[in-house]
Amino acid sequence: MISPLPLIHQAAHGLWSIVAVLTLHRPPQIPLCPGLTIVTAVNDKDGDYESIKTIQSIDDREVLLRYSSERKENGVVNKLRVQRRILLDDLRRSNLYLIHFHNRAATTIPGTTAIGTSTSVLRALKQKGSAQLGLFDGTYSASPVDPAIHPNIYDYEEVEPITRVGTGVVSLPMLVNDAPAALPAIEATGDYAGDKADFLFLDDESNPIALRYRIGKNALDVVKIAYACDPRGAVVSRLERALLETGRADVYSIYFSFNSDEIREESDSTLREIGGILHRHPDWKLAINGHTDNIGRDEYNLDLSRRRAAAVRETLVRRDGIAGGRLTTAGYGKRDPKDTNDTLEGRARNRRVELVRTP
Repeated sequence: MISPLPLIHQAAHGLWSIVAVLTLHRPPQIPLCPGLTIVTAVNDKDGDYESIKTIQSIDDREVLLRYSSERKENGVVNKLRVQRRILLDDLRRSNLYLIHFHNRAATTIPGTTAIGTSTSVLRALKQKGSAQLGLFDGTYSASPVDPAIHPNIYDYEEVEPITRVGTGVVSLPMLVNDAPAALPAIEATGDYAGDKADFLFLDDESNPIALRYRIGKNALDVVKIAYACDPRGAVVSRLERALLETGRADVYSIYFSFNSDEIREESDSTLREIGGILHRHPDWKLAINGHTDNIGRDEYNLDLSRRRAAAVRETLVRRDGIAGGRLTTAGYGKRDPKDTNDTLEGRARNRRVELVRTP
């Protein structure tokens, strides 16, 4: 049995509590646009690992989503890279939510959503206090999608009622474009084959992302969201603005393989942005500092943070043509946390690359 989610998660303390109070009435709007990146942290016995969902493109019919995860199992890091196409009509009307990603699954699974629920489900929760929501048995997520073939994936759907918890919104702290924010969410609960389910959906009918859920043993915690457009589609650059105004910036959108200094491909746009900033400001020099959470030995984390900082420098020098003399690196391991290491959200905030302008 999973206990209902608290209205304010235990990570909302200290700075997070202040952020929640300050942003409750003006939270950032999360646009569904190309480049939207949703990072999920999962606690595991071998250490936290992150899955990354990125919107690659949107047209008048569908959204193209890329999913990436790296998880250590039995001493081996398993890497999963898949694409899924979600029909825009399903994002508006479907009540089937396929939370699982499989490398042998169909790219398009009509009638399902993938990063959250649909507009109609969220609207029903808000207006009626309940909605029908269908989930799938993950064991069969690679089944055929042709309803004329049996068994097919729809043979394993289970549609049950979910009920809204309370009448207000939950203020959920997380990183949005590398800055602390509090997002409004609607909480709902249900029961699936005896497994209690609890959901927190972003309170935005145009983009009702699942920010957190507990469904039996399945769990999801979104800890970071990033995007390069505002709701009107205008390009923004928080990173360059921070370096101009304060001389430093914490970067959370450089992703590394599990316990490794290998840079994941989802980091490419951020690294290119940093390279572009350095080309626009040829007089700038940057210190690249690596930071980790507190999982693992101190010596290992210190070395890992140094290697990750060095890997960022190497990419900027080799690929973007930045002079090596403009970049220095250092690693601090777990020595300079930004938040608690007792929660997934806190550890995710502590794992970062820090950029500092130097003389």
